[in-house]
Amino acid sequence: MRFPSLLALFAAFFLAACGGDKPSAVDTVYTETRLEGTVDKTVAQMSVEGMMCEIGCVAKVRKELLEVPGVASAIIDFEKDRALNVATVEYDAEVVDAEALVAKVTAIGDGMYPVHRMEVTRYGQVDVRP
Repeated sequence: MRFPSLLALFAAFFLAACGGDKPSAVDTVYTETRLEGTVDKTVAQMSVEGMMCEIGCVAKVRKELLEVPGVASAIIDFEKDRALNVATVEYDAEVVDAEALVAKVTAIGDGMYPVHRMEVTRYGQVDVRP
C-alpha cells in the first residue's frame, strides 16, 4: 500500500517542479540569414522562456520538436537560472517553416514556453543574380 502513495507523491513533486506561473504571451522576433556553403541545410536558434529543469521541461520541448516532420535534430542549451534558453534545430525548410516550429513550442502547456526570438540560417549555394 505504501508504493502507490510514494508514486503519487513523486508525480505531484515532478509536476510542481516544472510547473509554475505561465509566462505572458510574447511576440516572436524572426531574423533570417543566408550563408554560402557546400551543404544545403537550415538551422534555427530559438530563444525559449520558461524551461526550469532538464528532466521535464527541456526533454518535453526537445521531444515535441523532434516529432515535427522535417526536423533532423534538436539540441537545447539549458542553464537552470537563465531566463531564456536556446534550442538549436536543424530542419528541412521544404517540409516545415520557422513559424511552425515556434507554434509547436508555444503550444506546449498552453503557452508555457514562449519563444522570444527565432534566428534562421540557411546554408547552401547563394544566388547572386540581380
